[in-house]
Amino acid sequence: MTVRTNSGLQMFMESAIAAPKTIQTISKAAPGVIGCTGNGYTNGDIVLLEVQGMLELQGRLFKVVNVATDTFQIAGPDGATGLDTSGFNTFTSGTAKKVTLGTTITGCMDFNAAGGDIKTIDTTTVHDTQDTEAVVGATAQSYEMTVQWDPAAAAQQAMKAAFIARANKAFKIRWPDGAYILFYGTVGYTGAPGGGKQGVTTSPAKVSMLNSLTEYTA
Repeated sequence: MTVRTNSGLQMFMESAIAAPKTIQTISKAAPGVIGCTGNGYTNGDIVLLEVQGMLELQGRLFKVVNVATDTFQIAGPDGATGLDTSGFNTFTSGTAKKVTLGTTITGCMDFNAAGGDIKTIDTTTVHDTQDTEAVVGATAQSYEMTVQWDPAAAAQQAMKAAFIARANKAFKIRWPDGAYILFYGTVGYTGAPGGGKQGVTTSPAKVSMLNSLTEYTA
């Protein structure tokens, strides 16, 4: 088990997103192969998948691996091996968009995950002698950050613009050993300053994720 600390982290926000490329197929296999004619991707690119049917991938960011002219794969947790999609739902249609994470977020004092609580339903029948339940999903997830208030900071300007436009954006948090997470969602940032007496002036930010985050060890 690798123990990591929140020291030396780097944080990035989407600076550009490319036009969508049509996905023709996604196989249910280990690894799953994505058919995308003339995709033009390079290994290591980050893409946003917006798909129907294979809901496990909908609204999520992935690292591209094993690129060919008309196909590519998305990395599993190790960042190198193609993701196993054999147990996923069946793909019907969708697109991929290359994301550039070129805006660096500086001055972050802390960041915390919220939500993701497991939801269950009561499945007890009159025949049971004890209660039973089934897992049906999880509550909405988000990331909350406290940043050192700086109206001139490019990232804070970008977050505020996204908030005003109600635009979804991609984010990346990377640890010094190369591990990182990717998430995509709606940005909340007003740029309102605050803080305690004689303390650092800060402002809160929040990203409400549209689906699960993606984790990579490298």
